Amino acid sequence: MDFPLANTFGVRHELFLQTVDDFHRHRHRVNKKINRLRRSLNIITKDTKHYSEKNKTANLTSSDYELNKGFGDVLLYLIERDLVYAQETRLLMDVHSSKSREKFLISKYKKALKHVKNLFEIIVNEKNELVVLEVLVIASLIEGSLAISKKKYEKSLNAFSISRCALQFLYSYQELPPQYTKELYYNIIDFIVDPALKVSASQCNTSRANDLAQLSKEQAFQNKHMFPYLSKAIEIISKTNAAYVTPSDQSELKLLKELQWGSYSATIRSDDLSLAIMKINEEVKGIMDEDSTSYDSSLLLYQDATELHTQEMARTEEEYDDSEKQEQYIISTYLKYNYLLLRVRRDITILNGLNAAVERLKNVSKNKLLVSWKECLKVNDAIISSLEEVTDLPGIANDDDLMDYINTLKAYFTIKKQLRLSQAYLISNKYIQALALVSNSRSLIENAKPFSGETEGNLPRNEDLENMKEHVLEEESKLSILASHFNDSDDKIIIGSKYIVDNKDKFPALSGDNLLSHVAPTKVDIQPVHVKPVLFDIAYNYIGDSSSNSEQELQHVSSESGGRSNEEGEKKKGFFGLFGR
Repeated sequence: MDFPLANTFGVRHELFLQTVDDFHRHRHRVNKKINRLRRSLNIITKDTKHYSEKNKTANLTSSDYELNKGFGDVLLYLIERDLVYAQETRLLMDVHSSKSREKFLISKYKKALKHVKNLFEIIVNEKNELVVLEVLVIASLIEGSLAISKKKYEKSLNAFSISRCALQFLYSYQELPPQYTKELYYNIIDFIVDPALKVSASQCNTSRANDLAQLSKEQAFQNKHMFPYLSKAIEIISKTNAAYVTPSDQSELKLLKELQWGSYSATIRSDDLSLAIMKINEEVKGIMDEDSTSYDSSLLLYQDATELHTQEMARTEEEYDDSEKQEQYIISTYLKYNYLLLRVRRDITILNGLNAAVERLKNVSKNKLLVSWKECLKVNDAIISSLEEVTDLPGIANDDDLMDYINTLKAYFTIKKQLRLSQAYLISNKYIQALALVSNSRSLIENAKPFSGETEGNLPRNEDLENMKEHVLEEESKLSILASHFNDSDDKIIIGSKYIVDNKDKFPALSGDNLLSHVAPTKVDIQPVHVKPVLFDIAYNYIGDSSSNSEQELQHVSSESGGRSNEEGEKKKGFFGLFGR
């Protein structure tokens, strides 16, 4: 009972439940856990006749909880079992809906609500208010889900608003065990609370549907009477930090009425859109370039603002004239452009982290290094894809400065990709391919125009372009030497001598161990030479003395040998000369 949300929704999130079968299996796991707890606490009711009167679980008291908090866990897991069963039923209804399933779903929410009220009764003396607040969050989620099932959207709006305020408060003040992270609270907000709030807000026609944070504060603060027992959550939050449940006074804000962006300007006619853009501008200030998760909230706000503006454009299409419509398209392009540039900045942060991890790799295999580089290339491709989306936005091509800026960014990250690919070819001893990529990079960097102004955040600057140009030229020079002195068809075989001492004007790119072994020959292997044995040496006929009669003797010997050969030729007849006639 120390962490009710982590023990229920947190476990569900860790198991990544998606299908009906997933929830069905998890429901049985929870049921087994309940049975084990009941046995250990000796609260199993064996006599099932008049079960409601003899049910020990329903008759638990606060003194039981003070004696052993396991009694609270029993009720908590009974709630979880009903909620998992309800979610299983909802997934079945997505395939085939029926009245019986709708009634069954409502009955499960009612049963879970009954258990949660029993849990409140036994934890009435709980000193840890954060535990009580987490139970209140579970109760508000059940109340909201039950209200939506009954199509009572005002109640669901209030219940989910309390949940949202409490979850944001818990994210800041609750300390979870190591196996869970605080992202659990925002996961509940993103996947359960916010979608339900949007549905409820649209059904109630509220004016704050685009600003759920402000809407939830207003609902939690103004409609405390709707669920009296849930108002305790507001009290617990207000004791520590009332800002989480107190709506800000929007009347004191000076709304943004005109948008100036590059050579374009547009009038903002919607107060909701003006508030959304102002909120984005404030949220962007909190972005940290080294933390990729700090971009998420700003990106979501841009998506919400874009969706809001698209809906307003569709609604007011017939009301505005051509000039007003043109301004609406300018605002639309502004939101999409800034969203894509912010996404590029986030991907750059991710890419920098991956590159740093690659630099830390030592003594790894070639395959592992290539896998790491492949991950870097995926993020690099995502950046290039986002920049291509920017160039496709309406109105961007008409602004020359903006197009030059985007084209330079695209060239920069294309060069980074090609340099990484050239490294992959280099370690595979494909020097000509690596040289071709680097040569293409040199032409790209020479044609890229420098940035005309300051760039935002971690986007590349003119200094980065200069550094990249120097690096490309250095790589091209090195690869030119390697391509001319290495044979690509054979691994690391140099056409000339393979030792550095014999090639003083060249330096091959080898690893440390290979480099030491190629400085100079350190040992000579002597091996016997295979010689074919012969009966007579060719030089035998040329051995003689220096006497004056040598020539005559040679002539005499030659004449005798000639005579013998003639005689032998006459005698050698028959079968291969072996038998004479």
